[in-house]
Amino acid sequence: MKAIKNIHASTTDGLQRLREASQSGLALCFAGVGSAFARQNDPTSLIVAKDGVTLLVDMGTTIPRVLATHGIGIGEFDYYHFTHSHADHIGGLEELLLFSHYVLKKAPRIIASEEYKNILWNQSLRGGCEYRENGVFQFEDLAEIIMPEQTATSPRELFEVEIGGMRLILFRTVHIPTEGDNSGSKFWSTGLLIDGRVLFTADTRFDPLIFEHLSMDKVETIFHDCQLHEPNVVHASYSQLMTLDETLRSKIYLTHYGDAFQVFDPPADGFAGFAQPWVIYQ
Repeated sequence: MKAIKNIHASTTDGLQRLREASQSGLALCFAGVGSAFARQNDPTSLIVAKDGVTLLVDMGTTIPRVLATHGIGIGEFDYYHFTHSHADHIGGLEELLLFSHYVLKKAPRIIASEEYKNILWNQSLRGGCEYRENGVFQFEDLAEIIMPEQTATSPRELFEVEIGGMRLILFRTVHIPTEGDNSGSKFWSTGLLIDGRVLFTADTRFDPLIFEHLSMDKVETIFHDCQLHEPNVVHASYSQLMTLDETLRSKIYLTHYGDAFQVFDPPADGFAGFAQPWVIYQ
């Protein structure tokens, strides 16, 4: 992936601009780059496009409004994927499901493993989505679930799916460790490897083993979540990411960052920079 292409998505045709940019290859744009508690940026939400096909990765509570300010309806994407069940990543999903069913009269295509589909429905969505005028909904009544194929269980679970010419590898991350260390988690969270070239960690603790467990030969760009304050609890901290080797660090754009970002200078510290909202990366 090339460096930032300085084209800001238009406030009236944001998705069309991204589709056009994707005709020559992968194009990515963040609708939000902030942490769960950020006020200067909206929650991290990634739009991926290739050959005109679009994928929205994560949709926090404020993201439907943010998309609307750029002329994008929540039901306009070809596919959706949700990395884990915190509100800053799935807070807009109930709206997507009900708006699509009752207004758009279609089912959004959601990429989810069997295990996470059940977690998402039973632990997050049923309370607001299950009951209807005559009977109850199941998740499959409101969405077309696309299940990736599991390709590995060890040293971490991997899932693979191809959509619209994009090859996606979903890899388990340790966002909230529940085994006493950073080796495993009962909490479901995943990152995404796109066409073997772009790595998006979503939310994870500092976990350098990611770069050993995945094929990094062709990875050109890494979008890595970053907690700016100490101590780190459920995210990699800035100081921890600073310990990565120079070559790896130079590929990293920092995402999911808090409001203290003005006092940091990622390029001076060897990073590619802070990811910016509504800039097309191509």
